[in-house]
Parts: sequence; structure tokens; C-alpha cells
Amino acid sequence: MVDLGQKVRNYTKAFKRKTFGISYGETWQGRDNKFYERLHRDGLIEHTKFLAYLKSKKDVKTILEIGCGSGVYPIKYKDIFEKFDYTGIDISKSAIKFCQENSDFNFICGDFQKMKLANKYDLIFSQGVIHHVYDIGAFLSNIVEKSKKYAYILSSLGYSDELEDHKMEWSENQAVYNSILSSKQVIKTLVASGLKENQFSISPSETDSENSTGTLIDINKTV
Repeated sequence: MVDLGQKVRNYTKAFKRKTFGISYGETWQGRDNKFYERLHRDGLIEHTKFLAYLKSKKDVKTILEIGCGSGVYPIKYKDIFEKFDYTGIDISKSAIKFCQENSDFNFICGDFQKMKLANKYDLIFSQGVIHHVYDIGAFLSNIVEKSKKYAYILSSLGYSDELEDHKMEWSENQAVYNSILSSKQVIKTLVASGLKENQFSISPSETDSENSTGTLIDINKTV
């Protein structure tokens, strides 16, 4: 079994060489609330669909958001999220600081791929994060482990039924990956994590970008 901690250290060393001292996730530090508000406005189709999905889940009490940014969901839609026990995670210290100063919900700063969370959640959702991570398998496995019932994972980029592995391209200026998901690898990871094939689906998801189709991974452990 690969030691994830060592894997992360190896990635970090490579990133620093590639990006002249910029390591993974560092470019997300210092982003202000206007940046995250703009991201939200640019993804209204995705956000509207997720809120409809959330409304349909009558048995959800606890929620974990991975990549909460400056808390657009729990702050902008407080009237919706105050009905839940919500926790947000983000790799950006500045974003989490903003959340903590402007909301009474629970927020955690850190890299979800390496986290060992004590709690499990009825619903875990993540929008626009999975295609930027350095270990898609670890990201998905951790979600499956910590989800009691549901997971809603949206990539803003597409997926391929033909690719044998994820097509991961390193972005020099963003210090993150921009990846096309391999549906074959996603299925292998989810099944290896304990899911039955009738407990998840992988489908195209309309985005706000013209001529662009994202990827929605929908997990339902209750079936």
C-alpha cells in the first residue's frame, strides 16, 4: 500500500521545483470573498441544481462541504443551511478565517486528502474541487468512508469512458491539477471503497461555461 503521507511529500517537492517555490494549494491563500463570490456567480446552474438536490433529501441532518471557500453556501443561503449541522473544509487559511468571522457554523482548514476526520456525515458535497486535487483516488475514498448516506461530487471538467486513468495536467500558474476524470478509475475506486455499483452514478452535468460539460458523481448508500 502506498504511504499517502510520503506521496504528498513527494508531490510537494515536485511542485516546488515546477512552480518556482509555489506548492500545492498555495495560490488559494489570500483569495478574498469577492473571488469566491465571482466563482459562485459563474456557476449558478450547478448551484441551483445542488440546492434542488439538497431539498429532495429529507433524511439529511449533518452536512460536510469540501472546498467551502469563503462560505458562500452557509452564509449566502443561511436560511437553508441553518436547518442542518453543517461543517465546511477548505485548504485556504484566509477563506476559513473569513468563514469563522462571518458565520457560526463549523469550519476546518486543511487538505481533505490527508485528513482523518472523527465524524461521519449524512451528506458530503464538493463542487469544483475534485479535478484540482493531486490524488483523486484518496479524495473519493475519504468521501465514501466519511459519508453515512449521500455524496454529491461535481467536477467542472468532463470525464471519459475511454481513458484508462485520469488525465491530470499540472497548472503552473495555479499550482493545482486540471484533470479529466476516467470513469473506469472512478468506478474502481468507489467499488474498492465498499460501494455496490447500484449505489453510485457518473453522469454529465451541465455547467455555465459555453459548450462545457462537467461531471457529477452521485453516491447513495441508502439503496
